[in-house]
Amino acid sequence: DTSLVLRSGALPAKLQFLEERVVGPSLGSDAIRAGVISLVGGLIAVFVFMFFYYKTSGVIATFALLLNGLFILAIMAAFEGTLTLPGLAGITLTLGMAVDANVLIFEHMREELLHGKNLLFAISEGYKRAFSAILDGHLTTIISGIVLLSFGYGPIRGFAVTLLIGLAASLYTSVFVTRLIFDWFVVSKNKQTIGL
Repeated sequence: DTSLVLRSGALPAKLQFLEERVVGPSLGSDAIRAGVISLVGGLIAVFVFMFFYYKTSGVIATFALLLNGLFILAIMAAFEGTLTLPGLAGITLTLGMAVDANVLIFEHMREELLHGKNLLFAISEGYKRAFSAILDGHLTTIISGIVLLSFGYGPIRGFAVTLLIGLAASLYTSVFVTRLIFDWFVVSKNKQTIGL
């Protein structure tokens, strides 16, 4: 008798409701609001750290992060995307990767300056030496994002979309925009040193 029940696929068990709740739409908007507040709070903490630890370079990185966030939101708005909690998580991850890219660049620049190189050379070498690590990190995460986008659904796809948009924006702002700002700052102001 038991083997027949097991083969048929359903066990004769009665479900008993212990509790039932109805959730209103405000719960989702409250969660989004809390996520945005967390994101902004985290960004402010990162900005303060970057400013005090990297000085002028930290200000440049902060500008690039703001531009990165603006690019992400602009692209999402252009494609009429909605901001969800998984989307906020994707944005947070890409902003973290952008900070990591800037830290790699700044540390390589600092090493060159400690070896007695001039500022323009240190900037050039800092970007050159950090580029392969930055590109590797971004490409492996892009591959993961493509897999999530291809095989995921619902919230996972939302996370993957914002992750991929953010990674493209992060790579652009971290490697190209900050480099242009550094070169402009050093050449136009005739600087020989910069806060690192």
